[in-house]
Amino acid sequence: MPFEVGIHLLPLGLLETVDETLSEFKEKRWVLVEVFLTAYPRLCQEAAGRLRTLHNPADYPPVDEVRSRFTFSWQYVSYGVPEQLREISARMFQTERDKAVQAMSEACAEVQQVMRASLLELVSHLRDRLGDQPDGKPQRLRESTLQKLRDFLGTFDLRNGVDDQELKEQVEKARALLEGVSTDELRNMPLIRAQVREGTANLAAQMDVLADDRVSRKFRFD
Repeated sequence: MPFEVGIHLLPLGLLETVDETLSEFKEKRWVLVEVFLTAYPRLCQEAAGRLRTLHNPADYPPVDEVRSRFTFSWQYVSYGVPEQLREISARMFQTERDKAVQAMSEACAEVQQVMRASLLELVSHLRDRLGDQPDGKPQRLRESTLQKLRDFLGTFDLRNGVDDQELKEQVEKARALLEGVSTDELRNMPLIRAQVREGTANLAAQMDVLADDRVSRKFRFD
């Protein structure tokens, strides 16, 4: 459940998975940084030859300084009304609690709409890729088109923090539709391709009713 850049709402059920993935990303990132730093002096020399009179050595900091510019860190935070505020002023505590409830209610409504719009987009894209080109030949279907939808369906239960039962019903239909279906079958078996396309078309029509883009987006699914 993404929020603005830098902060992500994280379901507790995904906490360990996300932490392990971030640790893996951190290790891989440092490997890539060192690869870049190994090539950095040569790149600086090439820039000097390419820019000639426009070259300014001050634009290229030392390797150690460049290395220090690459950071990768994270921490877990929770939001709520500080209990200490109750001791200072019961009125202020109640006011802040009411504001927090209202903000969370609005956030939940927006998360719901983003999740619904995301499934609509994924299902609609698969439906379109299962159609034919003007010359009657099948559209090109990439593995990533199907995998993105499978990823959404696979993690939906953990990310359905707002308990959207209507969306869950459509997710179950999508899971049943794609169960046991491979990308190769969709590419090479016209009957299965037609069945899945009809199913995704029906799902897209139902999701179009559920999805509502009138909300001003603060969240995004990416």
